[in-house]
Amino acid sequence: MPASPSAVRFRSASTVSEGAVVPRIRIVVVDDHEVVRHGLRLSLELEPDMAVVGEARTGEDALRIVGDSTPDVVLLDVRLEGADGPEVCRQILDVVPRTAVIMLTNYLQDGLVLRSLMAGAKGYVIKDVQLSELKKMIRSVYRGGSVLDPKVTGQIILTATASGETPAVRPGGSRHVTALSDTDLAILRHLSEGLTDKQIAGRIHLSPHTVKDHLEKIRAVLNVGSRTEIVATALRRGLV
Repeated sequence: MPASPSAVRFRSASTVSEGAVVPRIRIVVVDDHEVVRHGLRLSLELEPDMAVVGEARTGEDALRIVGDSTPDVVLLDVRLEGADGPEVCRQILDVVPRTAVIMLTNYLQDGLVLRSLMAGAKGYVIKDVQLSELKKMIRSVYRGGSVLDPKVTGQIILTATASGETPAVRPGGSRHVTALSDTDLAILRHLSEGLTDKQIAGRIHLSPHTVKDHLEKIRAVLNVGSRTEIVATALRRGLV
């Protein structure tokens, strides 16, 4: 049966290097603009460690494609025709919890950033990002990391402040402040700037391993999972 024009599956390929089969990062691209999907696929498949295993135009098609192909990474437009991007993200993770979702967007308003992060997205990236940077981000979330465009961090602060959610100490926020050390709060501030563990370690003169230990403590105090959830929660509670 011919594929729907709004949902396309591709055969996932592996690359061969010196006789060894190297698995590629399996990617699904979800965007309601065909030219965006096509351009991303052509660029990503130039990389020996990446393969686009499907494309979708709508949220409904995305859920079907993701369920069938179980990709490692989904690039998801935050505003799909007739669908809510953050909600589609949540539904994708209900279907394939281990998939890493990166939200792609032209928009930095209406609380979409926070809603996407709280829905479980591992990243939120502006579409004017350089393709080389996007590929680095894909590799990062594939390895279990998270990515946040520096422009996005600033917008989270503006959005939360405009809604009155980031006074110096929000009601209930003092509980988290007292549970976090000055070092924890410094790490939170640098994390909100989009720095890696290694970069944070250099800023505050600690080892990357020690920074990682502090992040585990922060996760426990804030009761969140990913780095992006740490940033979103900390900003909402006025901790940075």
